Amino acid sequence: MTDTAKPLRADAERNRQAIICAAGSVFADEGTAVTLERIAAAAGVGVGTIYRRFASVEELVAVVLEEKMRRYADRTEEAAEQAIDHPWEAFRDWVLFILEQQATDLAFSDVVLSSNDGSELFRAESRRALRASIRLVGRTRDAGAIRSDFDHSDLLMLQHANAGLVRGTHRHASGAWRRFADYMLQSFRVAQGPLADPPAVWVREQAAGAGALD
Repeated sequence: MTDTAKPLRADAERNRQAIICAAGSVFADEGTAVTLERIAAAAGVGVGTIYRRFASVEELVAVVLEEKMRRYADRTEEAAEQAIDHPWEAFRDWVLFILEQQATDLAFSDVVLSSNDGSELFRAESRRALRASIRLVGRTRDAGAIRSDFDHSDLLMLQHANAGLVRGTHRHASGAWRRFADYMLQSFRVAQGPLADPPAVWVREQAAGAGALD
């Protein structure tokens, strides 16, 4: 009985890894708005095989992107620490990093803007990244390296704008995000006039999120 069971477990694990690998490719190229049937076709398995392991696309997204979210949180913490001595360079390089991640992985671009979903591990890494990005912005602004009226929620606006740009250009002008990044970084650094207030709901959500992290 034991000898018979082992190949079944090995087959099951191979199927699971095939599903995760295929899902990673599909999500990166098409985003999260896909069906489990689409993933099954890419993985070369029946859709029933996927449903036995993942109840929804959202659950599969969380598993596929958990490691990427961990690296994202690590990178954000590194930037926050670097900002103590090199605020502008830390902020600039982090902005370029996050915009490039959006450009090269549409699923990551989706989830980084709605990271309350997913597994507890996924949400924990998202909260860790949020804490670090708040420190990064505060240190950069306090050092005078970015305009004094820069609000942390401006990063959300930046990512939403980049997400739209990436979706509209990633198949025929995949490098457009780089020019957009240069424009935005220059506008963040030099204040040439007053800004409209950031959306109140974003400010409230930021405050609520920061409070929940204490």
